[in-house]
Amino acid sequence: MTAAPKKAPEAIDPRNFPAIREAFRGYLHEDWTTEYADSADAVRAFRRDAGEEEAKAVAVEAKKLLAALAGMEVRDLRKLLGAGFGSGWRPSTAAEADRVLRFLAGE
Repeated sequence: MTAAPKKAPEAIDPRNFPAIREAFRGYLHEDWTTEYADSADAVRAFRRDAGEEEAKAVAVEAKKLLAALAGMEVRDLRKLLGAGFGSGWRPSTAAEADRVLRFLAGE
């Protein structure tokens, strides 16, 4: 049996996730580490501050993004979620990225 091919970050277009891009830019921006204890703290702040419609839009996109990122190497996750989404966040592990996106998805 052969292993499933790893997904390339280029296969995921951040423009298809405008609500998450906006949330990342607002809460996981280049200075986020000076404002929040960790990435979980930053997304909790987003959830506290977000209006109902914004939170719903991010949740829908987070679920789609979780599925699209499955199996991606952490170095590619870092590149995509950071530079690709215009944020300063570079998750240290795939598990960290998964936790943040699951929280945004409302899971």
